[in-house]
Amino acid sequence: MYQLPEGKYAAYLRKSRIDLENEARGGEDTYVAHEKILMDLCSRYNINLTKIYREKPATSGERISERPEMISLLGDVEDEQWTGILVVEVERLARGDTMDQGIVAQAFKYSNTLIITPMRIFDPKNPDDEEYFEFGLFMSRREFKTITRRLQGGRISGVRDFGRYVGNQAPYGYEREKLPGKGFTLKPHPEESPIVELIFSLYTNPDPEKRMGTGLIAAYLNDKKVPTRRNKKWTVATINGIIRNPIYIGKVRWGARSIVRKRDSKSRPRKPVDQWIMGEGLHPPLIDESTYKQAQEIMKNNAHAPAPRGIVKNPLAGLVKCAMCNAAMILRPHRGKTPPTLMCSTQYCKTVSSYLEIVEQRLIQALREWINNYKAEWDKTKPSDGHDSGDTVVKVLEERLKGLQKQLNELQTQMNNLDDLVERGAYSIEKYVERSKVLTERTDLLKSTIAATESELLIENKRNVAKIEIIPKVENLLDQYYKTDDPKIRNDLLKSVLERAIYRKERGGRWSGMKDQFELLLYPKIDKNP
Repeated sequence: MYQLPEGKYAAYLRKSRIDLENEARGGEDTYVAHEKILMDLCSRYNINLTKIYREKPATSGERISERPEMISLLGDVEDEQWTGILVVEVERLARGDTMDQGIVAQAFKYSNTLIITPMRIFDPKNPDDEEYFEFGLFMSRREFKTITRRLQGGRISGVRDFGRYVGNQAPYGYEREKLPGKGFTLKPHPEESPIVELIFSLYTNPDPEKRMGTGLIAAYLNDKKVPTRRNKKWTVATINGIIRNPIYIGKVRWGARSIVRKRDSKSRPRKPVDQWIMGEGLHPPLIDESTYKQAQEIMKNNAHAPAPRGIVKNPLAGLVKCAMCNAAMILRPHRGKTPPTLMCSTQYCKTVSSYLEIVEQRLIQALREWINNYKAEWDKTKPSDGHDSGDTVVKVLEERLKGLQKQLNELQTQMNNLDDLVERGAYSIEKYVERSKVLTERTDLLKSTIAATESELLIENKRNVAKIEIIPKVENLLDQYYKTDDPKIRNDLLKSVLERAIYRKERGGRWSGMKDQFELLLYPKIDKNP
């Protein structure tokens, strides 16, 4: 029998999709069964487990980035914390793409960490084991892709040919109901289905004066304390999703928001309707088709094209923050002759919007006043030797850094002397451990203080440079700002001298006579305070 080396061992557990389906049919809990197998392995090889990494049952097995326990395991393996990892089969470690499989293989190879399974022990130093391990990962990937294609084909057929509902969760207004044979359909939810009907009736009210948009509907439902499925606030996106969903007229769909994977991320963009897989559902509709079509027509007429990426239309983009919620203030265009406004991006924030042009004018005016005061203060406080107070701060920080470094050197000397004290019998082992712990803690504290001081010194040096450069930069901004109409150029000019600006307006509106009564705090790049 193979003799495992002494050391620390851990185990990794993950449930596959097949395991979850088996449990749903009443089978034994997979983790209980796998723990028994791994405990038998421990007994066979006379080793002890010191940690078990368990993925949550709903965790996807396709990508390492979606498995937090696997990420933790790989980090510990790379740090050479484990002599070996126990797993019921190598396929549990990686079923993802070639890159993920390579990450797993290299982590075990370069750390010389064994992989112990009931069928075989993989030694990364053994070329045959390495080849067999990589081949096992490759076959696991092929099996995974085959299962995925079969499942996707079954879902498409279930929607298109049989009208079954193939989602894992029922949409708002419905509950999942098991069919006598295979699959699920939907039935109306007694509390939620009337809310769906209310949303469509408010959105398609025959009287345009009483008709509500998605934002007003969300606010109305929140005011009435109507709960969402997850007891959160209603949002415009939630209302839009309900209005667009053909499930409410008895249809079933698949692939409306398929997952698009990139190298380090994934997204679920909404596909055009003509790319959906649609079928006649087995469930009763909540909305008649004429109401649904009217809702789609209203939404189409009210829709606006999204802002093109990389094109700046707001000269204050990324600079102005809301004083109440710290969210970004964004540009809101209006139809007709109404000028665009600057509004808080948080849906239910109480901050009152203002015309963008007025905010922009006030910001430039404040910069002009600030630079005039700054120049006067600079001339008044600048010493005759050419050094200002900022140079004094730098000198203080430099002296502090020298003192801290001297203390650190003394501590390191004391650490070095500990071994001599133990050898001469002046310290017992217990006293040595206690003293070593105290000196280590003091050393760590000093190192963190030194790092913070170095960071502060770097910032102060940059601030001193900025103090010299800021006057010509602001003067250039004031001279060039209104010579261009390009929002991108204006935005770049502002960002060259401003860290951010805080906007506050708690009452009044555009037609209240208080359109220019707001507070704007500017944070220039050289100052800690506004």
